[in-house]
Amino acid sequence: MKTKPLVNRFHEVELYARLVSPTRLAALEATGLLNGNADGVLDRVARMVTRLLGVPISLVSLVSSANQHFPGLSGLTGSAGDARATPLSHSYCQHVVMRDAAIVIDDAARDPIAAANAAHTELGIAAYIGVPLRTSQGETLGSLCAVNTTPTHWTTQHLETLEELASMAMAEIELRSTSRALLLSNRRLAEQVVRDPLTGLLNRTGFGVQATAAVAAARRSDTPFLICVLNLNGFHQINATYGYDAGDATLVEVAALLAGTFREADLIAHSGADEFVALIANASESDIPYVTARMAASFDVHNASRHGEFVLDASTGFAEWRPDAPLSVNTLLQRAESNMRASREFV
Repeated sequence: MKTKPLVNRFHEVELYARLVSPTRLAALEATGLLNGNADGVLDRVARMVTRLLGVPISLVSLVSSANQHFPGLSGLTGSAGDARATPLSHSYCQHVVMRDAAIVIDDAARDPIAAANAAHTELGIAAYIGVPLRTSQGETLGSLCAVNTTPTHWTTQHLETLEELASMAMAEIELRSTSRALLLSNRRLAEQVVRDPLTGLLNRTGFGVQATAAVAAARRSDTPFLICVLNLNGFHQINATYGYDAGDATLVEVAALLAGTFREADLIAHSGADEFVALIANASESDIPYVTARMAASFDVHNASRHGEFVLDASTGFAEWRPDAPLSVNTLLQRAESNMRASREFV
C-alpha cells in the first residue's frame, strides 16, 4: 500500500479537537483500562496480530490527551513495555484517533511527520499500520496497530486482517466498559442505602452495619469505645421560623462540624431529623469531658463566625462499650439517648 505523508491528510486544529473531545475522553475513561495493567484478552489479540501479520510488535493502544496506553501488547520491550504507555511524542496511534481512519506508514523515514516522531527517532519504529478502535457510539478510543523496525510494504490483506481483529478487541473493550459501569452503579446504589443524601454522613442503617464491624474490631483489640448521641436544641424552631431550607442547611453545617471534630477512625451518622450519633474508637468514660469540650469548642467557633440570627446548640449523651461488658450497639444507643435526655445540655 502506498504511503502518504501524514502532514497532507488533515488540518491540525481539527485533529486536536478530536483528540481532546470530552465525550471521547469520557468514553476512554469509562473503559477502566488506563491503569497500566495488562488485559489478558487484549494481550491475546496483540499476539494474534504479530503472528498473522508477521511483525515483531503489536499494540492495543488507547489514546488519552497526553499519553497512549497499552492494555494489550506483544513484543514491546524496554521502559515503554514495562509501563504499558508512552507520551504522545512517541505515538503514531494519535493520528489514527485524530483522523478517525486507518494510518499506513511503509517507511517512517520518508514521512515528514512520522520521521520526526520519537517513535521513529528513539524507539526505532520504521513502519506502522493502525486501524481505529471505535465504540458502537462512534467514539474512536485508540488504535490496534502493527509495527516493524524495518520498512514494510503493507497490503490490503494486512489492513483487512487488522480491522477484523480490531472488532474483536473493541468488543472486549466495550464489555469492560459495560461491566465497569454496572459495578459503579451497584456501588452507588449500595452507598445510597447506607448514606444520608443531605449530609453525606452514614444513615442509621449504615451506622448499624459499620458499628457492628467496629464492635468486632474492639473485641479483637480488647479496647473500649464510646457511643455519643447528639440532638440539636431548637431545631424545630429553626424550621418553623426560617423554613426547611434553613433547617437543611443547619444539618449540613452540623455534619461538617462533627466531621471536623471527630477522627477518621470514628463513625458519624445522621440518624434522625435532628439527631446525630458517633462511635468514638478506643475511648472510654474518662474521655467524655475531652470529647464534650471539643464539640462545644467547635460549636462556639462556628457560632462566633456565623453571625446568624440563631446559634447552633446541642445536647449529648454517652455510653461506653467495654470488653468486660460487651453490650450490643442498640443497647448502647438506648443508654446514650437516655443520658442525653437527662442532660439536655453540654456539660
